Amino acid sequence: MSRFDTTPDAELLALLAPGSSERSAAWAALVARHSPRMYAVARSFSLDPATAEDLVQTAWLRLLERTGQLRDATSVGPWLCMVVRNDARKLVTRRRAVPTDTGFDQRPDPGEPADTGIIGRERAAALRSAFARLGEECRQLLRLLTADPPLSYDQVAAALGRPRGSLGPTRRRCLEQLRAHLPAGFS
Repeated sequence: MSRFDTTPDAELLALLAPGSSERSAAWAALVARHSPRMYAVARSFSLDPATAEDLVQTAWLRLLERTGQLRDATSVGPWLCMVVRNDARKLVTRRRAVPTDTGFDQRPDPGEPADTGIIGRERAAALRSAFARLGEECRQLLRLLTADPPLSYDQVAAALGRPRGSLGPTRRRCLEQLRAHLPAGFS
C-alpha cells in the first residue's frame, strides 16, 4: 500500500507539477483510483474494449493538459468520468448516423425456416427501438448491468455515482418501462 492511496486528489494533482520528485507516484495513484470507474462509464455505452481504452486515455491526456485549470481539484474523478461520458456519447451518436449493417448481404441457412432471420431482425429492431425510447439514466443502467464482461453491483453503482441499494429497484422500473415500449405480443 502506497502512502498516496489515501492522499486526496487535490494533493495528488499538486504533486503533478513539473519538477516534483513524487510526480510519477502521484500520477500512478490517480490512475489506479479513477481508471476502473472511467472504464465502466465507457463500457456502459456498449463500446468495445479498445475504444473504451482510447476514451479513457484521452481523458487522462486532457487532465494533463488542464491540471492547473480545474476549478475544483477535489472532483477530478467526476470530471474524468464526465469527459469519458461526453466523448462516448459523441462517438455513439456519430456511429448511429452511418448504418454499417443492412442485413442484405446475409445468406439464409438452408436448414432453418426462411422467415427465421427476418423475425430475428424484426425482434432485434423492436427491442432497439424500445430501448432508445428509455431515458438516458435507464439506458446507461441497463448497459452497465449487461456489460460483457459483467460488472459487479458495486462497480455499476460507482460508475453511476448512485447507492448500490438503489440499483435493483431502478432496474425493475427500467425493465417495466422497456416492456411498456415493446409491441403487443412481444415475447
